[in-house]
Amino acid sequence: MKVRRPLKITSRTSSITNSFVQSIVPHIPATESEEREALKILGMTPEAKTCVYCGAVATDWDHLRPLVSKQRPSGYLDDVRNRVPSCNRCNQSKSGAEWRKWMSGNALGSPKRRGVRDLEDRIRRLEAFEKWGAVQPIQIELLIEAVHWDAHWANHDAIVGKMRESQKLAEQMRTAIHKAYKSRPKDA
Repeated sequence: MKVRRPLKITSRTSSITNSFVQSIVPHIPATESEEREALKILGMTPEAKTCVYCGAVATDWDHLRPLVSKQRPSGYLDDVRNRVPSCNRCNQSKSGAEWRKWMSGNALGSPKRRGVRDLEDRIRRLEAFEKWGAVQPIQIELLIEAVHWDAHWANHDAIVGKMRESQKLAEQMRTAIHKAYKSRPKDA
């Protein structure tokens, strides 16, 4: 069993960035017929959804194309043409990676690394899904008044900056606690 390293405040900055992006990217619900059509292309039904990447039981809807890129919106939206059934393991492993590269690569938890047998068939279904969706990124920042866009990201940068400051203080505090612990009298 492994011992986890101590959590750092700054190890959560990507969660903050994801929140700032997802707060402005609209969620576009799928109609029942859109969902059926998307699932059919992926070889599934609404009653039998499996992970498009590995075949395990689907627990999540993953964004095939990430919503976040370089700490800003990628231009892809949260809609049926960008959502695929996924298991938690694949969703977490893929994170913001390009799906094809991740599936065929050796990242920890990737389908190739895990030896998924029908990998090429899965890739072909996802390529058909991409063709069906014909999704192109949009320049979200051009749809929003510059003053609002700039204020939103200034807030983001301020929060992340405060997290970095807090991490430095936390490291000093951890060192002081460790030093006090090490110098305490030992029990007999």
